[in-house]
Amino acid sequence: MQLTKYILIILSLFISSTTLADPFIEERNFVVEAKLAFLPKIPVMTVNTVLAIEENNYEYKFSIRTNNIVDFINKVNGDGSIIGIIDEFYKPLHYKYKYKRKEKEKFVEIKYNDSFISELNLIPEPDKSMLTKIEDDMLTNTIDPSSFFLNILNYKNINGCEKTFRIFDGKRRYDVSFNKNDKTTLDNLIYCKANQIKLGGYKIDEDEDIFASSDYIKVIYKNNYKKDFYGYEANNGSITLFINEVK
Repeated sequence: MQLTKYILIILSLFISSTTLADPFIEERNFVVEAKLAFLPKIPVMTVNTVLAIEENNYEYKFSIRTNNIVDFINKVNGDGSIIGIIDEFYKPLHYKYKYKRKEKEKFVEIKYNDSFISELNLIPEPDKSMLTKIEDDMLTNTIDPSSFFLNILNYKNINGCEKTFRIFDGKRRYDVSFNKNDKTTLDNLIYCKANQIKLGGYKIDEDEDIFASSDYIKVIYKNNYKKDFYGYEANNGSITLFINEVK
């Protein structure tokens, strides 16, 4: 009896130690290509990411580098991170992004508390008199742009091409709204089309950067069991951006 009890204790310790989940770590790399009118695509940026998940917590690190400088794309080099929780989809708790754009150093930090933004740090501070207004209630239930990208890598996070993401990048507030009526399947690919709805924080008298404003967005998935991410497309006038994963 004592021997049986001892064996059960040893087995329980062994099972406990082997069933504790190790952190899941995934590295994924992407290339951003730009196409102007009838010209061929040009690779302009690389995006390298590392996602670490432990239970319902995650950390997402990303690095953005401009490879080719073209007139219609601003040079951007930056590094950022997100700490958050997984609750139906990836929800940020602390977002940081330090980058250099147009030879100017910039920094964005957003801290979240439930559905609200508890802290916002911007360097430099934007001149709000030059921007369209953002009301306080527009900032509830928002996520940062990198969290949006992380979410759309998984088909289930866009609810079968019918979900609206409320996005705030520290200055601009916009929605990306997917509509199931715009979902199409062609050549074993699923195309989920979304509209980007500009709500506030945009320049009043100037054109916005291609990354800040899109006429339409398409997220493409393989029509297989896992619905793997295949690509991203966004259009602004004569410029179209493509994001594809580098295997």
